[in-house]
Amino acid sequence: MSNRPEEWERGGDRVETRDQDVWLGVAGRLERKGKILVVKRTYGPTRGLWTLPGGFVHGGETLEEAVAREIQEETGCRGEATGIIAVRSGVLRNGKHDTLIVLTLKDMDPNIEPRPDGREISEAAFLTPEEILASPDSAEFLIASTRASAALTVQPLDLFRDYGYVSCRIYG
Repeated sequence: MSNRPEEWERGGDRVETRDQDVWLGVAGRLERKGKILVVKRTYGPTRGLWTLPGGFVHGGETLEEAVAREIQEETGCRGEATGIIAVRSGVLRNGKHDTLIVLTLKDMDPNIEPRPDGREISEAAFLTPEEILASPDSAEFLIASTRASAALTVQPLDLFRDYGYVSCRIYG
């Protein structure tokens, strides 16, 4: 028996997040020696533009798990979420609500060079904030999140009541 909400399952298989009316995505800002990990996607509205690695949060997955998974899948780099720096929220023309949460990450293996997955990602690199801000290939949200410098960090959360969480963190 799955511990995921019923709405995440259809005939025993996980319903893809993009099939829902509310989309929840994550992106990760992993820094190394003053440079930020960025990627160029092969699809969608940010195709060919520098943006942060990331993707959809799956059922049964925390924001922290999702961003670590997406960064590793897309670039091979490994990170651990430490804070939240930006949130983008909007409604798309198709009526879908689209929320993206940008998390900062600690570089867990600075010896791994970023490599694009070759499917979703065509390029992966570490760029300085100045390079990102000066590049005509930088997506607007990457520029805005690069300018955001103060991160909301993980704060202790001592739950003394059972709210049904398997995992829960608070940022402040």
